[in-house]
Amino acid sequence: MLRGAIIGFGNIAQRGHVPAYRHELVCRDIEITAVLDLVEQSRSRVAEMLPGAKFYSDVDTLFSREQLDFVDICTPPHTHAEYIRAATAKGVHILCEKPLAEQFETARKIEETIRRAGIVFVPCHQYKFSPLWHTIGGMIQTGELGTVTLAQFNVYRMHADTGTAGWKPEWRTNKTHSGGGILVDTGAHYYYLAQYFFGMPQRISAILRSMKHREYGVEDTAVVALEYPNTLMQMTLTWAASNRANSVYVAGTKGSLSYDGSRLLHTTEEGVRQIPMPDVSDKNQYVEWYAKLFREFVRRVQGKMLSTDLLEEAVNVMKMLEVSYRSSDCQSLLGVE
Repeated sequence: MLRGAIIGFGNIAQRGHVPAYRHELVCRDIEITAVLDLVEQSRSRVAEMLPGAKFYSDVDTLFSREQLDFVDICTPPHTHAEYIRAATAKGVHILCEKPLAEQFETARKIEETIRRAGIVFVPCHQYKFSPLWHTIGGMIQTGELGTVTLAQFNVYRMHADTGTAGWKPEWRTNKTHSGGGILVDTGAHYYYLAQYFFGMPQRISAILRSMKHREYGVEDTAVVALEYPNTLMQMTLTWAASNRANSVYVAGTKGSLSYDGSRLLHTTEEGVRQIPMPDVSDKNQYVEWYAKLFREFVRRVQGKMLSTDLLEEAVNVMKMLEVSYRSSDCQSLLGVE
């Protein structure tokens, strides 16, 4: 059984990671023996959710007192480099929430550190394990849709999620901590999905603006286009909507897929086939996605699979984010408001 520590006991750890560790897919292979968090009030929550797990507020003390196989980093992006350095120094495997860092330059340094350490690294790119994206990805990759010409993804939210009350609950809208706004927070998922579906794009064009939440220090809306030789992938992401919703449309030369939040429809010349799907905006669905991700992590650790494919995917997300912000800045300089 792998012994692990969660670093950062905020909302994503409590609502996503801890329940996933109890899932039947991984509960016999992983034991969380410790938690590191800077907020003292998290101590009682850890005792409630993970009885027997030790609580630490200092990373050096954690590693000096615990014999760990891995750490699960659930802190804001600007802290990832510090905790990854500490883990790699001990030869400890790493799970890490997205995105890899708050800026691309930092991500490149993290990449070098992980490669030198010879450990298993798995980013929390859990969307690839959802029924919706797994089905869409499979149909694209097998050619069932033919050549995909257009893919559109829309994510509508009313505001940014807040963090735990004990430590800067508005960190997602503070660029120093997050690295950006909704494009970082939500777009990062779609940037690794883009790689999963189509590979790396040839060109990215982005418009990033604050349309409603002027008090945020980051954009609340992103409209982005990713160009491939035969495919245009477009996404609209916003925290400025009046309701919470998701939609998808994928057009190919042999058929199309559309998703309205509850139904995935596959349309061909022969007709329309409905594929039942859960609501991807329902965060209760995330637990099983994380459990499948953690199972993949266990498989790689037990099999000593030190491949860096997922590390490259995480670094590519950071590269795509940097290009997107540069694109938007260039449009601003040209007078686009």
